[in-house]
Amino acid sequence: MYLGLGLPPTMKREVYSAVNFVAKLLQTTNRNVDRGLVDNFSRVLVGLLCEHYNAHWFPEKPHKGSGYRCVRITQMGMDPILAKAGEAVGMSIEALYDMLPHELAVWIDPAEVSYRIGEEGSICVLYDGSDDDASSSSSSSSNLSDLSSSPPTSQYSTDFFNSTSTADFDFNFNSPVPAFH
Repeated sequence: MYLGLGLPPTMKREVYSAVNFVAKLLQTTNRNVDRGLVDNFSRVLVGLLCEHYNAHWFPEKPHKGSGYRCVRITQMGMDPILAKAGEAVGMSIEALYDMLPHELAVWIDPAEVSYRIGEEGSICVLYDGSDDDASSSSSSSSNLSDLSSSPPTSQYSTDFFNSTSTADFDFNFNSPVPAFH
């Protein structure tokens, strides 16, 4: 399975932010969910998203392909990528659907990840990488430390993302959950 090796570091940041958010939702709505199951689901989802976005990631035109990179759950059903990740770790689509909001959209675009819960809900930003300078490791900690709503990037330096593959990433689910507006 493709795990995002060789992808731009920005894709890793965005995908990690989105996956961590979905994992937090799983844990928030069902405190009894097995942490190991959520960790495995997260790792599989990272790989699936990176593979899915491989030819649809345009940092120079972030909105190009944004519909393709939207992960959605509606009253009509579950996003196929979420369903595939759930099935890969032994979670039924029904169980996954029951644990997540039935109206959820997560947009994973270069330099921004945002979400909306409910059709009339506000759009909230999980990750805003507009100030990131991946080529400058000296400013990476100050740029990333302010991103408390995107736990994966707020705890690792840019050097970490430049030298680490998704297979090496250790998800940290002890970070605060972003506020729902």
